[in-house]
Formats: sequence, C-alpha cells, structure tokens
Amino acid sequence: MTTYDIVSNTVPADDEWFELEVDNDKDLLEVVASAGYNPKGWKYLGPEFTGKKTYRGKLVRLGYVPNLAEPRDKVDKMGYRLVEGQARESFRAKFPKPDGKGSIAFGGSEWRASDGPPRVPCLIVFGDKWGSSFFWSNLDFNDHWRWLVVDK
Repeated sequence: MTTYDIVSNTVPADDEWFELEVDNDKDLLEVVASAGYNPKGWKYLGPEFTGKKTYRGKLVRLGYVPNLAEPRDKVDKMGYRLVEGQARESFRAKFPKPDGKGSIAFGGSEWRASDGPPRVPCLIVFGDKWGSSFFWSNLDFNDHWRWLVVDK
C-alpha cells in the first residue's frame, strides 16, 4: 500500500499505479449479488481466475469503444490486461467515494443473466457514491469510461 492510499483513500488519477487485493476464490455469483441482482439464472462466462492476489493496477481511458472486444485488444497492445470483475468490490472498498471523473469497467470477465447478452461488472457514479452494476458487453462504451488494467 502506498502512502497515497493510506492518507486519502481517494481514487488514483488516471495512469497512476496502485495496489489492490482481490480474492478470486469467492463465489462468482457474489459479484452478481453485490450489485443488488438476484443471482438465480446468472452464469459466469469466464475466464477462470483463482487465488488471492495483490495486483498493481491503474485506471486508463481508451476513448469510445463499440464493445468489450476493442478495449481488450487495445490494452493487450499496451502490454496490459483488463482486470476481472471480482475486483469491483475490492476497488469500491478501498476507494469508497468516487472522484466524479467517470465510471469504471472491470472487463476481464463476463457474466450472463438468464438469456440476456453478456455483461461486464462496473462501478457507476451516483453523486458521492459508487453504484455496483453490470454493463452490456456488446454496447458502446463512451469516452467517459475508465478501465482497470494490470500488467499481463
């Protein structure tokens, strides 16, 4: 943990590295339930991640992207990968107040509700609070979205 994190617990600036502990062994449907959805009928689409890990991550902006495939490709070319959705609540716990600079997508994994389209976990800004949610993977992400990435 950096001094920056201990002192303020404010969301790091874009492109600023920080540490984040993630428990990938939690029940994957807890990611659904933690956003206020009934997990019945939801399915985890992958990929599989296991173990408790401390990631060195940062938030990046990728501009407008038409779907989840493009940010995955963009960050891959930058030498990073998108962080799995299991990190959403860890991020929210570490940085409890949003900075008002946009929503955050955790695009390294996907879920599907019943017969619906694939979705990616995200944090949406609601005033001075985060809202845990899911955003359809095949819809447009405007340039206000930030993406949590880690080194490959």
